Amino acid sequence: MIPETRPAPTPLETSPTRPPNHVWIIFRKEFSEIFRDRRTVISVIISPLLITPAIFALLGVVISGQAQKARTQTYAVGVVGGSSAPLVLQALQKTPNLRVISIPRSEAETQIKDHRLSAVAVLPDDTHAALREGRTVSVDILEDAGNQNSQTAAERLNTILGAIGQQVVAQRLRARHLPPEYARPFDITEKPIKQGGSTATFFLAMMLPYILSVSAFSGAIYAAFDQVAGEKERGTLETLLVSPASRRAIVLGKFGAVVAVCLISSLLSIAGMVITFGSGLKQYAWLSKGGLHLSPAAICVTLLVLLPLSVLFAGLLLAVSTFARNQKEAQTYLAPLFILVLAPAMISMFLNTDVGLSVALAPVLNAAIIIKQALSGTYDLAFILLASAASVLYAAAALTFATKLFQKESVLIKS
Repeated sequence: MIPETRPAPTPLETSPTRPPNHVWIIFRKEFSEIFRDRRTVISVIISPLLITPAIFALLGVVISGQAQKARTQTYAVGVVGGSSAPLVLQALQKTPNLRVISIPRSEAETQIKDHRLSAVAVLPDDTHAALREGRTVSVDILEDAGNQNSQTAAERLNTILGAIGQQVVAQRLRARHLPPEYARPFDITEKPIKQGGSTATFFLAMMLPYILSVSAFSGAIYAAFDQVAGEKERGTLETLLVSPASRRAIVLGKFGAVVAVCLISSLLSIAGMVITFGSGLKQYAWLSKGGLHLSPAAICVTLLVLLPLSVLFAGLLLAVSTFARNQKEAQTYLAPLFILVLAPAMISMFLNTDVGLSVALAPVLNAAIIIKQALSGTYDLAFILLASAASVLYAAAALTFATKLFQKESVLIKS
């Protein structure tokens, strides 16, 4: 990858009336130059606002298409022992989008394995007698657990046999002059509360912590690597080092620019997800069922958590950029670092919000769980305080490490 060229650093501005704020000057210069890089524009702005919603829309089209296909596709299924239960066999044969074939038990698994049949229902030899005597019939449904069509066909068989079973129960009740309600003591209806969450909020609580963590980290990669490693390649870092600004002012200015990019990337990721969930477009119906409900408290907590997370990522990336000889070497160091960020972010997707306090000490994972708690409306004050303290500590350590690394001449000058 050929690094994009950037202009040589401009002389630090000075003021005749007051001493210059070198940190602010460097921050302003670096921040403006960061967004001249097309890679940063794509990863920070275009990706969360356009590419991510487009991917979710494509997923919606594919998922709805697959669901429609599953409803209308005709599956070939086998029935073992159908002669012992002619009524059951006839009911299965009358089912739309189902081609029923009677086969012996010895061929059942072979035909499923060879994809000639999607699933097979195995009925006992005494099925008819058991039904007539009011006994329970044990039915085995054979399927290929690694084949989606086989699983769908097995679910359809399960549903149909369940419906046939309800008809049998109704017949038994009528024979005993009992009402149908006798076999249904509870009539259960799930009703979401008015002030509760929704399917969209639940999905967002699962996905957003992962997306924010990855976006904050990946969005600042090019910016951080170009800050020091890129300037080493271009030979412009020495010009900045001999300027009136101190080493600390230089690293803080560059560090602030990377933190700002992390925050912008995360905020635009939130905007992209809200656009996706709140657009009302048909392509997002699979995500936004029930509407998106985010409380002001959830939004505030999410924004507060992003700050120490961005500081942590900025410190790590700037340290790698400072240590590396060039951008190519920095990208080599990126792989293990990205895994360390990606792993806890992925783990957060599968954890509940009521985790133990020990999880609050895990970097990245603790921030992801806090965001998940905020979006779910389940706040654990002790967890939030401990996780926030740990995140601030890790962020301070990352900043301190990057600052000390920037003081070493052997690290800055090597190329």
